[in-house]
Amino acid sequence: MESARAELVERFFTGTGQSYDLVVRLCTLGCDVYWKQRLLAKVPPSQAILDLACGTGIVTFALAKRHPQARLVGVDITEEYLQVARPKAQTRGVKAEFIHANAETVPLPGTFDCITSSYIPKYVDANVLLANITPHLKAGGVIVLHDFSYPQHPLARAIWHGYNHALNFVGRIFFPEWKEVFDNNLTELIVCSKWLDEFSTALRRHGYTNIEIERLTFGSAAIISATKL
Repeated sequence: MESARAELVERFFTGTGQSYDLVVRLCTLGCDVYWKQRLLAKVPPSQAILDLACGTGIVTFALAKRHPQARLVGVDITEEYLQVARPKAQTRGVKAEFIHANAETVPLPGTFDCITSSYIPKYVDANVLLANITPHLKAGGVIVLHDFSYPQHPLARAIWHGYNHALNFVGRIFFPEWKEVFDNNLTELIVCSKWLDEFSTALRRHGYTNIEIERLTFGSAAIISATKL
């Protein structure tokens, strides 16, 4: 299962590092900016923060602005994305450690006050991920995870499907390097994903409390947050 998920990520993201920031903003009609702001708002004052699936560093650099004294560690399975993030960090004067690894198995350096991630939940096994990272989250520490979700309301679903149908058609034309994503593969993954239920259950199993879900933009995205006992 782990190798299948890793292969899916490789199929989706190989060759897309340079255009990622533009594509994620355009294709969410700017909503990604708002979603990440909501994620960041849930991060408490912290001295050490782990950003999983950090990609090109969008969340990592935003965390650096809000928590300038914090030790920042970003982990991503796609080296190509880290090759974009590292020069950005230098240019912006951000001191962050970027690790090329699978979040489910990465050996983590030290402990953290908060763990964040944008867009990782649908690609991982909730129990496997939490088993790996929970020992590195301090007692009272917070985890905040964001991802796409499938709208619950029938009207919202109809609009969502219509938008994704149009997006997949246009995306293949203007961003051919994203063909694997725009061949309806991401749409199908979001429809089938049960990440909110899976993480809600797994967080309780791994000793978290104050589990909260915030649905965003008519249910097309969501954030789950929790506190480690």
